[in-house]
Amino acid sequence: MPSAFDFSALRSTLGIRNFAVFTAGNAVSLVGSWVQRVAVGWLTWDLTHSAAWLGAVSMAEFMPVVFLAPVTGVMADRFDRRRIALVGQVLATAQALALAAFTLSGHITPLLILALQILSGLIQPLIQTARLVLVPTLVPREYVGQAVAVTSMFFNVARIIGPAISGILIATVGPGLSFAVNATSYLFVIKAITALKLPAHQPVPRQQISLLRVLWSDFVKGWRYTFTHPTLSWVIPTVVTAAVFTWPVGDLLAGIADHEFGRGVGALAIFTSAQGFGAIFGGLFLAQRKSVVNIEKIFVACVILNGGFLIAFALTKVFWVAVPLYALAGMCMVMGGATSQTVAQTQANEEMRGRTLSIWYTLTRVGLALGALVLGGLASLFGFTAPLIAAGLISAVTAAVVWRRQTKPSPAPPSP
Repeated sequence: MPSAFDFSALRSTLGIRNFAVFTAGNAVSLVGSWVQRVAVGWLTWDLTHSAAWLGAVSMAEFMPVVFLAPVTGVMADRFDRRRIALVGQVLATAQALALAAFTLSGHITPLLILALQILSGLIQPLIQTARLVLVPTLVPREYVGQAVAVTSMFFNVARIIGPAISGILIATVGPGLSFAVNATSYLFVIKAITALKLPAHQPVPRQQISLLRVLWSDFVKGWRYTFTHPTLSWVIPTVVTAAVFTWPVGDLLAGIADHEFGRGVGALAIFTSAQGFGAIFGGLFLAQRKSVVNIEKIFVACVILNGGFLIAFALTKVFWVAVPLYALAGMCMVMGGATSQTVAQTQANEEMRGRTLSIWYTLTRVGLALGALVLGGLASLFGFTAPLIAAGLISAVTAAVVWRRQTKPSPAPPSP
């Protein structure tokens, strides 16, 4: 009987030397990032016991994206993507070391966490935009969909391993060492980026007008292109809706684990890892597909199901029922994000890809930041259950309505 999954496409993608090297280094760094992410959430909750603070810290990291990611998208289309990524990784290492130093010395405060997360938000657009645009240059065009899925899958393997490591470190020696582990993990991706065999960067010919005007012109062209594109113009707003209403739940997990289920950091690690297990299954499903046919349908279905599973998760008060529901919600959330990114990667023209992906990244990160702040504030006032139900419902209904409008046949022309 044939296997439900055919992994030949996955093996072929990982057999490409540049992509394999980058994926290996990036995977280690992603584990470190999840170690730090869980530790930041727990440390914030431990210092404040406030869902509003959890939302504010999340927003602090993602809000600078509003201003910087569109600029880094233009930079990625004009300048050396490898160099941009390296600068971002070095700065992120310094940020993690600062978190470790303040925490281990006992001088950490909620305001310091907020400030250092703002610094992280200033750095991440350099890393993420360059990485998003770098990946398609590492594989042939026909492998782009699989490459995005593999990258997403390793992100979610890290989502399992990282929280488990972080939970052990927090329970035994405190969160400070988690930040030091993340700083060390950046060395692996720095080494991987420098080891890539890429053609020499070809600079864009200089024009006789100021660089600022050139960048602004490129910026405007990118947004106009994206939101007049027949597919991107509805896929990106739909994924942004999901980013605002359902994706931020991960940033509130410390409060949900402790307040709703009374299980502390252990439950936080279990929930985060469960989401990762679900996401890995979704990543495997996407990685073994040999084409991007019907990828928009898969995207919409994932957004709708993500909202439905989130509602079920919010309603249950039984921990071991909530865990698999959150795993399913995580699977659909990550598949929705990966499929929307695949649409952006494959639909955008080569000369517009950096700007299109920076817009995708900007709007999803801003949506996540705004949603975390709003959901965190509402949870402080009304508890976690009602805001999560409303968020799941809004996201699912929006995706269903948008898809119905896209697939609705045009009216027949009037008879002469």
